[in-house]
Amino acid sequence: MRWVLQASRGACQVVSQVSRARVCAPAITQLPRYYSTPLNLLPDVDFEELNQMLEKKSITLLDVRPPEELEDVGMIPQAKNLVLQPLGINILLSDEEFKEKVGFDKPKKDDPIVVTCLLGIRARTAQLALMAAGYTNVRRYKGSFTDWLEKKGPVVFPEKKEETK
Repeated sequence: MRWVLQASRGACQVVSQVSRARVCAPAITQLPRYYSTPLNLLPDVDFEELNQMLEKKSITLLDVRPPEELEDVGMIPQAKNLVLQPLGINILLSDEEFKEKVGFDKPKKDDPIVVTCLLGIRARTAQLALMAAGYTNVRRYKGSFTDWLEKKGPVVFPEKKEETK
C-alpha cells in the first residue's frame, strides 16, 4: 500500500508502509506560511559595524552559546554569555534575579543589543525571542563568531567554572 501527499507546484512527499519511507523536502517547505504580524527585523550587523559599536561601548553583545562551547573556541571580547535554551525564562526575570542568575545587568527594553553565536542561526532565534519579550533594538551579527575569526577579530576565553558535586 502506498500514499502520496500532493503539495503545491507538483512537489510530493511519498511514504510507504515499508520501512523505506521517503520525504521530499520541497513538498513540506512550499506550503504557505501565515504569521499573526509581520516581522520587522532590524538590519544585521557586520564585522566593521560591530567593531565600531564595541569601541564606543554602545551595545550589549550577547553570545547565546553554551559555556562549554565558549571555553573550547573562545568568544568576542565584551560579549556576555546568555545561553539560548533558558533565554526565554531568564529574560522574564526581575532585574535583580536576572543579575544574580546570569552575572550581569539585565538590558533595558530599548537598549541596543547585538546577538551572536557560532554561525548566526542561534543568534536569529535569540533575536526573535528577545523581540517577543518586548525588546525593541535587537540586531544579529550575521556571520557571528565564525565571521569574527575569519576577519581576524580578537578572541578571549572565559574562565572555566569549577564544577560542584
